[in-house]
Amino acid sequence: MYALETHDWKNAEALAPPAGAEPYNQAITYWARAIAAGHLRDAAAARDAIAHYEAMVEATRKGKEAHIAKYMDTGRDEARAWLAFAEGKNEEALRLLPPVADRQDAEGKGEVELPAREMLADMLLEMGRPEQALAEYEKSLKTDPNRFNGLYGAAQAAESAHDSEKAKLYYAQLLKNCENGERPELTRAKTLLAKQ
Repeated sequence: MYALETHDWKNAEALAPPAGAEPYNQAITYWARAIAAGHLRDAAAARDAIAHYEAMVEATRKGKEAHIAKYMDTGRDEARAWLAFAEGKNEEALRLLPPVADRQDAEGKGEVELPAREMLADMLLEMGRPEQALAEYEKSLKTDPNRFNGLYGAAQAAESAHDSEKAKLYYAQLLKNCENGERPELTRAKTLLAKQ
């Protein structure tokens, strides 16, 4: 999860499942690889990761923890959305991901899951739709407040949408939350706030 949280897509795409792990634990690695491959627009790697993910779902269905398999649909749908994005099928990606975000909003998410709505916002921002991205980041921040990537994404989206007041607000909140942080995003936030 660390590689995904820090948007280290190359390392996330290269993750290997832990040796001897249960299929549902191995599936998490393949899910992460698919998400990363989507961000890198590496459709072949995303397809491969999804094939492995689906094999792990099937193995989970046949194993002693079969009840877990039904919860793995969310990951599959997220991975498929990122595959569509990698293939340049933006409308397909935007058809697949919002229902996952809506489902998480209604049912909640696992404690180590990434917010699907934040993923949707990331995708919209990468598609050059900052106004829509900002709206999704703001929704995500209501259910997952003060997340680093949610705040930074909202600030970037606001900046791209020429909403300097909201950009300042989100950059300032990010810096307040991470006073002693050293991530490059924080340096960027400090620089942009200093200009205003």
